[in-house]
Amino acid sequence: MTNFVFSRRAIQARINDLAKTLSSAQLTAIINRLNAPDATRLHVMWELVILHGLSQAGHLKHEQALPNGRCPDFQWTINKQDGGALTITGDITTISDDGLDAQNPLKFTNDEISRLASKFGLRPGNFWTDVRGETTGTSHRSKMRLMLPDKSEMSSFIKTELEPWFYRIREAPTIKSIFERSENNINFKIVYDPNWENGGGSYTSYTLATSKGINPLFSALKGKVKQLNGAPEDSLRIVIACDGGCDLIRKGSQGKSHYTYSASEVAEDFLRQNRSIDAVLLATIDEQHHSFGSPPKFQMSYELICAPVLARSHRATNDSIETLTAALHAALPNLPRPLRPAYRSASLLQTPGVGHDQLGRYSMQGSKITISSRGLLRLLAGEISTEEFIRVHGWNDPTNHANPFASNLKNGFMISTVEVAGEMDSDDDRITITVDKFDVAAAPFVLPSKG
Repeated sequence: MTNFVFSRRAIQARINDLAKTLSSAQLTAIINRLNAPDATRLHVMWELVILHGLSQAGHLKHEQALPNGRCPDFQWTINKQDGGALTITGDITTISDDGLDAQNPLKFTNDEISRLASKFGLRPGNFWTDVRGETTGTSHRSKMRLMLPDKSEMSSFIKTELEPWFYRIREAPTIKSIFERSENNINFKIVYDPNWENGGGSYTSYTLATSKGINPLFSALKGKVKQLNGAPEDSLRIVIACDGGCDLIRKGSQGKSHYTYSASEVAEDFLRQNRSIDAVLLATIDEQHHSFGSPPKFQMSYELICAPVLARSHRATNDSIETLTAALHAALPNLPRPLRPAYRSASLLQTPGVGHDQLGRYSMQGSKITISSRGLLRLLAGEISTEEFIRVHGWNDPTNHANPFASNLKNGFMISTVEVAGEMDSDDDRITITVDKFDVAAAPFVLPSKG
């Protein structure tokens, strides 16, 4: 499977289609950034699929210079019901929680606990962490902070406090032990239990917005004001904010409580304070869980937020907003079907490569065996061994199905047909091999059948 939110095939199809709209230099720049071995590829992916969607419902220009020298991502001209045209100038941004993660070193702490466990011959699954949070700042300028030592102090903290605790556990590994600190803005504990296997932890969510103005979404929107200030005076101005691993956007209204704000409330407050922007479109992936054991389904989710009526510019008339809404309804269905949430893609894109295949997934129906095409190709190319190929399918497990190819070969059956099937929203094909032809070429000689 791809490392991106969408399949590589779907992305390439949109590259091909945009060749009719973007210049060769513009498209080459996008492709080079998509192929770069770093996590910035996620933003370029969003930019590409959004640009393609808009191009299907209006006349699109990419990075046209404004009089002030700025080059917004798009100028989009769409038809109005009265036969006229409306121009929309906009920028695309991708928002993540990376800044919040850096300020709250929870992952670093958990990684260090696992490292120390391995160092002292213990199992990481024996440990459970519990980290509390506190709201800092004034009521309208607050944010949630995990009550952990600062990352700059973590090395000293680990050496002087955590390591001695691990030493004591090693001396008595069968006894449950608790490390706890609740002083000087620090409030967390680690529980060691030799009877646990899976470990884990709990923590106060630090990605919720306890302030409308202090959060990743507001900061990103604020950074787009200068980019759009020089747009034509009669051009509607929009920022498209895409989920790059941002809980505030992903959770939508579900992220709101009596002391926190939703993404739409944050965007509306931004528009109230910045009349040079007329609308914000929030784009994320909705994750739907069904029956137990079945994989989740993913679909795109959008929310258009316009400035409050009393804070709207002369551009944001009811007519122009209705025109924009109708055009978005025509454009956005052209985005591909998502294969995973953005936060998962953001993690996968930290490493280079084209992503995982479906090696190990297989099905059997009668004499038909369906396996991963890329997985088989890797086997034939020598990238993986026969032992690895058998292991990932579970055919070496006595409690699982036996290797169907081995059993058919042993019984003298050979391949009669091979069929390949794939789809746009997948980066692997399915190879169905029919093994139903008894052949003496692979079996002992037999008596001919009578009749």
